[in-house]
Amino acid sequence: MKAIQYIKQNKFLVLILLLASILRFYHADFQSIWLDEIHTMNEANPKVGFVDLYSIITTGEQMPPFYFYSLYFLFKIFGYTTFVARIYSAIIGVVSVFSLYLLGKEIMNKRVGLIAAFIITVNPFHLYYSQEARPYIFLFLFTVLAFYYLIKFIKLPNRKSALYHGLFAALMLYSHFFGLFVLFAQYLILLLFLILSEKGKKTQFFINAFISGLLTFVLFIPAINIFIKVSEITQFWIPAPTLDVYTLIFKEFFGNSENVLALLSLIFLFYFIKLSKEKDTTITYNSIINNKMIFSFVILIPTTVVVLLIPLIRSYWSIPMIISRYFITVLPAIIIMISIAIYQFKNKIIQLGILVLFVIFSLTDIVVVKNYYMGVSKAQFRESTNFIINNSSKNEPVVSSLGWYMPYFLKNDKVNFEIVDKTLDAYISEMQQDSTKIKPFWFTDGFGRDYKPSEATLKFLNDNFYIDKNYDGFQAWTKHFILLKDVPTTVDVSKFKNLQQYNGDAFMLNVETFENVNNIVNTSGWAYFKDQVSAKTVMYILFIKDGKATRLMTQKVIRADVTSYFKNDFNVDDCGFKSTYDVSKLEPGKYQLSIYLIDKETKKEGLVLTDKFIEK
Repeated sequence: MKAIQYIKQNKFLVLILLLASILRFYHADFQSIWLDEIHTMNEANPKVGFVDLYSIITTGEQMPPFYFYSLYFLFKIFGYTTFVARIYSAIIGVVSVFSLYLLGKEIMNKRVGLIAAFIITVNPFHLYYSQEARPYIFLFLFTVLAFYYLIKFIKLPNRKSALYHGLFAALMLYSHFFGLFVLFAQYLILLLFLILSEKGKKTQFFINAFISGLLTFVLFIPAINIFIKVSEITQFWIPAPTLDVYTLIFKEFFGNSENVLALLSLIFLFYFIKLSKEKDTTITYNSIINNKMIFSFVILIPTTVVVLLIPLIRSYWSIPMIISRYFITVLPAIIIMISIAIYQFKNKIIQLGILVLFVIFSLTDIVVVKNYYMGVSKAQFRESTNFIINNSSKNEPVVSSLGWYMPYFLKNDKVNFEIVDKTLDAYISEMQQDSTKIKPFWFTDGFGRDYKPSEATLKFLNDNFYIDKNYDGFQAWTKHFILLKDVPTTVDVSKFKNLQQYNGDAFMLNVETFENVNNIVNTSGWAYFKDQVSAKTVMYILFIKDGKATRLMTQKVIRADVTSYFKNDFNVDDCGFKSTYDVSKLEPGKYQLSIYLIDKETKKEGLVLTDKFIEK
């Protein structure tokens, strides 16, 4: 009964949380995990011992251990999958929407809390990290709760609120070390209110604030070694900040949507106009707390300035440390300021109109413009490694310059590939020095590491290997190198008597390019049998003359666009082909480009003679 009554009394909040849940749980595991998330999976591996996990986190991360330990236990209970990791973040994301409602309510009132919860629900930055297996959404949640209990403490500085603040401040630090900047800002705010507190209450305020800080410190002790290690870093991958670094981060907070940013500029202007109209009053503890606009200014502005200023100074002074996701700590303050500004419009129709515009602009940008739920935006390591698993019939090594990241995909309870952590150039260099090592292998890489072997490596590959299988995904790719001497140069098509244009089982095809430059023929396109997946279909691109077929060196190419364009019920993504052939090797005559498909599972077999010819 109490639950029903609560829902009735808070129906708007319930609807907001329902929308937040839909947006965060839908397609939570649609994207492959990328490099940082693979870090998470490797470091929270439930097969690792509880004690060993700490050293693994210390070695592999520059973060506190809390998130990884919590995920470690979830994996033990619900299974070691990316789905569990992503759903965990989604749940925390929804909880953080509710926590922001509480913060807005505590700073101003319930309506501001609802507005803040509504805005963060459709915020693309918050949504993204609510579907990422990393601790940044934790950092957001515990930053909000640390502020919530800070305000509780300022309003009523007793032992209970001090302990709660100390607890959630510690959890904020355990989420990410950037929480230290937030905590420093909070201590400055506490110092201000200590100075303003009445003489008879100063001692008690100080003692309780000290207890809060002491609790935070004691709880943080297990992470101090990691913090010391991080503080000793003198070089990092983060680039030096540009002059407009914070402008870019602010834009990223709101998805770089020009419509949303234009609306926000007006709302922020209105917030500061309302502040400018506040009358001058005596600066006392109670006068600040009782004037909610001034109170919000005292809490939100110093926090924003401190959290932005200290990392900027350190980035120029010693080591760059500015990257947008670290500043998710400042997003709650920005959202609360926006919410207060919208609340200041006394006409409810105007308030609602601004919120509707905000939601329409945000959701249009998320769903339509960026195609967030259907478009690929993270490196497709899952798809790239699945390509190896689905197409590997022999125990061949998998080589990658990202070898450390590969065991989650390729060395687990289901598969056990030999993983070689080397660049392609280094691996081929070993072959050049020892001919016994010249054997077939897979190579997979990505995330800015394109297929760009050195001239010497490329020559060696061309002389000794042939790429028979190829996957090119978003920021991830895979190639299968087999020995050139093992590749047959001809294909027997004698089973098709009296060759016609179409022979055997029919299939869909399209030759998109066919060109001959300096006796090198390049051709590409796609072909697949209808009403079946194309993964197991073997494809040959041929030159046929007088009933004899010469095989062109062919790579399968991923063509997801074909599946989507024809709205196929079956996945034919790997129906593409790309072939190269040196026609100077051919005997004189006229050759017809042909496509030959075989699928042993469905027993289909077809040969099409195209309208493309080459004459030598």
